[in-house]
Amino acid sequence: MDETPNHTPQSADYAKTAAEEPQAPDRDLRDHAAGDGAPIDPSAETTLWEGRTHWIHFSGTIALGVLAIVLTTIICLRLNSTAGIFTIWLGLVALSIATVMARIVWRIFSCSYRLTSQRLFISRGIFSQTIDQTELIRVDDVRIRKSLFDRIFGLGSVRVLSTDATDHKLVIEGIRSPDQLAEHIRTNMRILRRKSLFVEKL
Repeated sequence: MDETPNHTPQSADYAKTAAEEPQAPDRDLRDHAAGDGAPIDPSAETTLWEGRTHWIHFSGTIALGVLAIVLTTIICLRLNSTAGIFTIWLGLVALSIATVMARIVWRIFSCSYRLTSQRLFISRGIFSQTIDQTELIRVDDVRIRKSLFDRIFGLGSVRVLSTDATDHKLVIEGIRSPDQLAEHIRTNMRILRRKSLFVEKL
């Protein structure tokens, strides 16, 4: 009786087995899920906050200017100034008001801020624009400053100190909910540093 040798299709079985076997985890940083202790994923960057300086932040300057104008006008009237002098005075007052308002409008619309989970962007300029970005992992300290009018209207300025060579000191001026923004910066800075330490240990 002839015996026929049993040939097994090893190549097909090997391919099937290899496909069914669990693959070793990829060490590529991009394949790690975001979370505490995970490497930084550039594609996971999300916008957390956007804003610009609120005009109420300048209400103290406006109030002081109006008070100064009223007082000096009363003094001119008390001194029985002539019509010509009073007209010149009104012209100077109008020019001063227009100059101050123009500066306030310029400061509001020439600077905007955007915070992501990894970077802080500051855009400066109206006609031509410069965009500076600071990596949150470089942030050393965050401070909040509130003037009297800021505290009344729930505004404040956030000062960011970092090791960035271009913008060592950044001021996000006169925004709403400054405490929340400062907490966003601190939280994401700590997350990024934990991720960086995890990468170094790999």
